[in-house]
Amino acid sequence: MNTEKITDAQRIELNCVGCGHAVEFSLLDLNPDTLLTCKECGKTYSFTPELADQIKRFSKLLETVYESRDLLGQASIGIKVKDEEVKIPYQLLLTRLNSLLSLKMGDQEMTFRFRVNPIAVFEKKE
Repeated sequence: MNTEKITDAQRIELNCVGCGHAVEFSLLDLNPDTLLTCKECGKTYSFTPELADQIKRFSKLLETVYESRDLLGQASIGIKVKDEEVKIPYQLLLTRLNSLLSLKMGDQEMTFRFRVNPIAVFEKKE
């Protein structure tokens, strides 16, 4: 995928274990030296190589969804309600649901919210 790139608009946030405030960062900022600081209480967060890898692989999953966007208009999720099946277009689900990834940081499970629309994550280079 060499004609498209991840933008800084692809924001990730986690809730600070110190104060509950959202700590926001970008995939572009994620590297072994990244040290996140909560703007509210000053608590810092760093990422092990394994944790950073998991976050980056989840991002690649979002990228795969983007690359499949032409198929998403034809795909749907079927939900059976009583005797009827309701079909929800897959593309609609992706634009209405939050992407969450729960990972263990130290001894606590942290939920990372990807503040992106997987269909609009990437932009064309000009």
